[in-house]
Amino acid sequence: MNIRAALVFLTSTLLAGGASAQPTDCLPLLPTGTQGGALLPGAVMNVRFGGTEASPLALDVYPHADRAVRPLAVVLRGGTGTVGQRSSYVGQLVETLGEAGYVVATSDYRSPSLDASAEDLTAALRLLTMCHAAALHVDQYKVVLVAEDTAAPMALLVAARLKELRLGRYAGAPAPPTAVVLVGGRFTNAPAPVVPTRVVHGGADSEVPMAEAHALCRRGTGGCEVVEVAGASHRAENWWPSQWSYKAALLEWLTPHVGAVPAPARPDSVTGGGPASAGPAPVGGGLRKRIVYDQAHGLSLDAWVPSATSPTPAVVLVHGGGWEAGDRVTYIAPMFALAAARGWAWLSIDYRLTPEVTNREQVMDVRAALAYVRAHAAELRIDPRRLVLVGESASGQLVTHVAASEPTLAGVVSFYGVYDLVAMAGDPANPRSLARRLFRITTMDAAAQATLREFSPVFHASKALPPLLLIAGTADRLIAQQRAYAAALTTTGARVDTVEVDGAPHGMEAWHEESGWRVWEQQVGAWIQRIVR
Repeated sequence: MNIRAALVFLTSTLLAGGASAQPTDCLPLLPTGTQGGALLPGAVMNVRFGGTEASPLALDVYPHADRAVRPLAVVLRGGTGTVGQRSSYVGQLVETLGEAGYVVATSDYRSPSLDASAEDLTAALRLLTMCHAAALHVDQYKVVLVAEDTAAPMALLVAARLKELRLGRYAGAPAPPTAVVLVGGRFTNAPAPVVPTRVVHGGADSEVPMAEAHALCRRGTGGCEVVEVAGASHRAENWWPSQWSYKAALLEWLTPHVGAVPAPARPDSVTGGGPASAGPAPVGGGLRKRIVYDQAHGLSLDAWVPSATSPTPAVVLVHGGGWEAGDRVTYIAPMFALAAARGWAWLSIDYRLTPEVTNREQVMDVRAALAYVRAHAAELRIDPRRLVLVGESASGQLVTHVAASEPTLAGVVSFYGVYDLVAMAGDPANPRSLARRLFRITTMDAAAQATLREFSPVFHASKALPPLLLIAGTADRLIAQQRAYAAALTTTGARVDTVEVDGAPHGMEAWHEESGWRVWEQQVGAWIQRIVR
């Protein structure tokens, strides 16, 4: 690509002007809508950087509380939608970089074509590094692009185009990124890396073989290396805790490229270790991270508290991940903004994962989190009589199992849950079978069958359960389990409602990629609103 072509590409988003001076046509750094979908405290959410008034393109940015100038990490989720939720699939990356002291941003982009995506990312960079670098305390010459899945080619293309513009002495463009990181990327139509690039890839990725990652790096001219995460699948959010060492290694690799990063700065009143030590919820509401609810097992939760003068309803969120992956900011993050927009508190919990523990201990962790929330309801400014427990996928089993011993819950919402472990047990001779992974069962005898039935919600349907909402996409194989569980509940006279999202696959993050699937937000919000009135 030559300089003239690059200039044409950027005509709609870049006007002439010095790279160090603020352009004159900048959109304001103005947050809109709910701020409660944040992954880190101090967020500036839903800032428009492009698009139109009717169809805006927006970003979220997480500055720090001090005035130290910091590198910027723009984290880009993959997917196929025109505008997906910005935090989908990348919650762990946002948290890792933000807690290491980076200013982190996540951005919308159009995905029908690579050119359109690259144009949108360039406009976002311009807003962050040229229009508002001073306000965000961002070093515009220390920018890292971190992309996963289908966003990988976009990051590489923007790096190549911005570097070419700089070489051509075009002053109106953002500086090229200092480094690019691709985590679980797809490389179709990806240009060669031209800046220092780290490709972090799952060694057991069946969707994009390791050979493609190595082939990409061999084409690079800016220094490129491949890091294999042994045994890991394609998408990084599905990697197990035993594979998370790539995060610390990534931060170490970035240091020579961005220099020493100032220690993270977050307001103590927002990030305290818990209600008992941090005092009342912040005036005006806000997000507190890593509140320890089980000291013995090192388990914590994140809590968003709305700005309300009286106790509010709250949703306690339990992430999925096949009982073996995920954390507080993974999978279930789309519920954050939904809850906050309706004035509810949300609390997203960690729990112990297999194979270190069995499903029995995981159930105990969910119960411990509920007990903690009730005990600290006054400090959290929530109404313990209006608690709704929410799970998805693997945690759909956890929350509906716990519901049998929690009749005072206002309600339980389960997204595409597993309700019959007997039907999904598999051959315990296989280490990856559900029976083996969840209960360490090696022989399918009567005791094993009894254990599987004990933890299968379908065998414990009862009129005594709190109100339940079951929701799944019709393209999800777990829709059959939902229908069977709903039928069992209806037979007992239990209070159950169901939603089937037409054509939707597994995972609420994917439901943000098609506007027709987003009907779930209104339906789930209305159902919870009705039961917590």
